[in-house]
Formats: sequence, structure tokens, C-alpha cells
Amino acid sequence: MRANQFSFAFGIFALVVGAILDIYGLFDQFMSLNSAQEVLVGSFILAIGLAFLSIPNRLERYIVQGIIGVGVFYYFYIQNNNVWIALIVAVILVALLEYGLKHR
Repeated sequence: MRANQFSFAFGIFALVVGAILDIYGLFDQFMSLNSAQEVLVGSFILAIGLAFLSIPNRLERYIVQGIIGVGVFYYFYIQNNNVWIALIVAVILVALLEYGLKHR
């Protein structure tokens, strides 16, 4: 593994905290703005954890990116009630995340 022990431990910690925030935010007040904001924060923490882990192109990395994409989609769908805008923003953010993870 290319990462040192601290970055690996921090990455795992961030993934766990991000997943807990996503689940809590989703079930706290479903389909409300507060719920969407908590899910967005959880998705950003997941992205930080994924960046610290340095996972090569494997299934786990794509699953976490999918969860991040769904969280961003949920936030932008609640924010403006337009599926297409939410989908475009989520795809762009996940593509930027993938580009950054590949070219660092």
C-alpha cells in the first residue's frame, strides 16, 4: 500500500464517519433541506476519506463514488426539485473526483 499508516487510518475513519452521517441524514427528516444538507456533508467526508485511502481502480472505489454521487444527487434534487439539474451536477462532481483520484 502506497499510503502511510496515518493516512490509511484517517481514510478509514473518514469513510466510517461519512457513512454514519449519510445514513443519519437520510433517515433524520427524509426529503427535507436539513436532511439533504447532512447527506451532502457526509458525501464530502466520504470523498475526503476516499482521497486519503489511495485505493486503486477496484470495485470498492467505484462503490464509494456511487454513494457520493447519490448523496450529491439527493441534495441537489431537494434543493431545486429538478431531476436533470441534480443528475448533471452529480455526474460532473463524481467525474471530477475520479479525475483527481487518477491523476494525483
